[in-house]
Amino acid sequence: MKILLKTVAAIFAFSILISCDNNETDLNEDFKIEYGSVCGWCSGDEFITVTTAKIDYSRIIPCGDKKGTKQKSRKISTSEWNEINSSFDHSKFKKLDYNTCNVCADGCDEIIRITENKNIHEIRYSVSDEIEEVKKLRQILSVLLENMREKG
Repeated sequence: MKILLKTVAAIFAFSILISCDNNETDLNEDFKIEYGSVCGWCSGDEFITVTTAKIDYSRIIPCGDKKGTKQKSRKISTSEWNEINSSFDHSKFKKLDYNTCNVCADGCDEIIRITENKNIHEIRYSVSDEIEEVKKLRQILSVLLENMREKG
């Protein structure tokens, strides 16, 4: 009986050890792109969050006649995700250093934030700024944001 208990305990411990070793995280499970704008003077925030599974839309107006929150979500197609993912060089994006604060003077900042395995890199820039490294990505995300805004 002791041998059986020791064998069961050993198998249990071994299976726990193996399951811990196999917890490699797929890049796409922990990869998301957030895109949108933050504006001052009651204009609020508008963002989309894109993952391999879906696009979430959020619009928050903190005050005034249009005060409120809108949220929507839809699935993303594989072709949409592939287009987004291939539209920029992630290693170059991580080296970009833009950090404006137009919102500090009641203006607007456009933001692209990429989270990869809990590491976050964000660029915050003026809407009029041309950033070559993310030009195509920005165009794609802008269209997606517009489509989500207009979607019923």
